[in-house]
Amino acid sequence: MSPPIPIVALPGTMCDARLWHRLLPHLPGVAWQHLPIPDGPDIDHLVSALAESLPAGPVNLFGFSLGGYLAAALACRLPGRIGSLFICANSPCALPERELRQRQQLLAWLKRGGYQGLSDHKVAQMVSPASLADPAIGQCMKAMDASLGLAVLEQQLRATTERPDLCSALSALSIPVWMAFGAEDALVDRRWVQDLQVRAPRTVVHEVPGAGHMLPLEAPQALARLVARWSA
Repeated sequence: MSPPIPIVALPGTMCDARLWHRLLPHLPGVAWQHLPIPDGPDIDHLVSALAESLPAGPVNLFGFSLGGYLAAALACRLPGRIGSLFICANSPCALPERELRQRQQLLAWLKRGGYQGLSDHKVAQMVSPASLADPAIGQCMKAMDASLGLAVLEQQLRATTERPDLCSALSALSIPVWMAFGAEDALVDRRWVQDLQVRAPRTVVHEVPGAGHMLPLEAPQALARLVARWSA
């Protein structure tokens, strides 16, 4: 019997392998390989570095948030290396003008030394109100942010602000493409997702009730069920 195709998992901004600690207990026997976001000046360099880090042979590619965008870009660049693609909590498109301005303001603030770590306010923006009742979610988010630190935050923001829309490239893929996001995730562009479904009707999209952006931490069982079906 052939071994299972490994799942290579890319995390989000200021996330490390702790992002998966609630998800993986619900995926026994899955060959899950965490692949950190590398350093680099722009999206093109990040995707090239990730491509060099992929294990030999075909892989199933899972990406969360920023990792979802990078996974999509990697699959579009190397479709022959990717068995299937799962984009979690991301719509792989260019950032809107409002978010571009916010990032520029944030980077200027970071340069002035204003960053004191992930705030409770930011945590509340990224999870559903129901998830705020579980303090371990915010604690994990803050711990990952503190471990990676200010330099990584600045690098990840600068490298990923300018990004192309991947709708056309994704719709041309012949591999299975799944998407999942929380019903209360304000960061996913639903219109963009609908456009992708029109262009690529085979795309499988799931909205997880009661969850916000941090799906692996907020709804690990629901997400694990989807991952198991996708990778079967």
